[in-house]
Formats: sequence, C-alpha cells, structure tokens
Amino acid sequence: MLVDEPVPSPAPLRARRQARREIDAQIIGSMRDLVLVSYLGAQFADERDHAGVAQYTTEKTRDAFPRRLLEELGECITEGGPAGRLPADYVASLARSTTRVVASETRPKKKGAVLLGPFAYQDAHVIKTIGALAPEYGQWLRYAYGDSRVWDDEQGSVVALWARVEPLLGKLQAKTLQRVRALSHLAVQAGKERMNSGREIHGSEKLMQLLQVARGNFDMHWAPRWKLYADQVARLDRDALSALAIALGDFDFVIVDRGV
Repeated sequence: MLVDEPVPSPAPLRARRQARREIDAQIIGSMRDLVLVSYLGAQFADERDHAGVAQYTTEKTRDAFPRRLLEELGECITEGGPAGRLPADYVASLARSTTRVVASETRPKKKGAVLLGPFAYQDAHVIKTIGALAPEYGQWLRYAYGDSRVWDDEQGSVVALWARVEPLLGKLQAKTLQRVRALSHLAVQAGKERMNSGREIHGSEKLMQLLQVARGNFDMHWAPRWKLYADQVARLDRDALSALAIALGDFDFVIVDRGV
C-alpha cells in the first residue's frame, strides 16, 4: 500500500551536521594539512615520462656483419676493396632471407601513464574553494602553504596583517609608525615559517640590528609590538583555515602522506 507523504528535505540534516561541526584545533590542523598537500602534493609525485623528440642514433642501424661473413666475403666488403660494394648474389640472398623493419626515429617508445592521480579531484576542489574565499584568506593560504611566488599573494598578506595590527597600536609618532609598518613584511615571512616548521627566522638580535635600537629600548617598546604581529598572524591563519572549513562544508576529503 503506497502512502503519498512528502519527502523530507535534506537541508535540515545538513544544517544539524554543520551545527555539530565546531571549528576546533583538530579541524584547523586538518585544514592546514589539506591545503598543504593540495598545493604541494603534486610536486612530490612520481615524474611521468614526458613525450618529446628522441635523440637520433645510428649505432644499431648501420650495416653490421658477423665475423664469419667478413671472412667469407674478404676484400669485397672491406674498405678500399676492388668493387667497393657487396656481390649481387649475396645482396639478393640477403633480401630474400630478411624482413624489412621500419621504425620511427623521432619519437620515443610510448609508455603508459595515469592521466590523473587518485587525489586530483580533491586537490582541484580544495584549490578552487580557496580561490572563492575572501581575498585576504585566499592570499594568505596560497602564500603560507601553497608556496606561491605570486607577488599579489605575498603583498596581500602583508596588507591584511597591517590592517589587523594598526588599530591595536595606539597613538604613535609618524616616524615610529613608519618603522612599525616596515616590520609587517618581516612578520608575514616569519609567520609563514612559524606555521610550517615552528622555527623563528627573525630573532631579537636581528630585529635590533634592523631597527638600530638598543636592548633596553627593544625589550620595552619593540618586543611587545613584534609579539602583537605574531599573535595577529596566528589569528589570520586561524580565521583563513576556519573559513575554508566552513566553505568546504560536507566535502569528504582524505589526508594521506604523499611525501610532502
């Protein structure tokens, strides 16, 4: 017996699933690994055979005769022989007993290759989703984890970081504000290294040398400002990865070790 009942929409189920998925540290770490392998995984894959023009060689196509034939034919096939060519009867017998083989000399032997890897769709989907995020988020993720060499990504990350730091600095003199702004590029570079390896590339001694300040001045004024930069880089990174997790929604992804 068939009962005509309305089919429930899958939207409430999806809404409940997204509501249960809170953006915690585990999801942030998963998003970071996912972005990393999506951008850099293909660079560590096995190299495929690239089609190209093969090197021409005649070492296996030149006339070659066994030692026995050389002894039988004698001077007829040696350099400076009387006739300078093979006997006609020998050439005729050779043509009857051999098969002509025609081979291409400009193309290598074809080899099988998988057109797409097992994670090609996943990587493309993640990269496309990053491209649809807010510019500051997409630029930071491409620069920090995609090893982007595009200047707009690096410059956009610097601008986004400065927009977060400037309102928190308070009132500063014009000269001091200019020097603090100059640290934003170094802070982005240091944040990228910190997120990927946990290593600090700009220590206090280097910063003091760049700023040309003494230890006391640095500890009192510039160390808190540098820490403010580090905190805002971490917040920018967390916000970008959170936005990616929300944008991916219910997309099922797999993270495996691909040698990155």
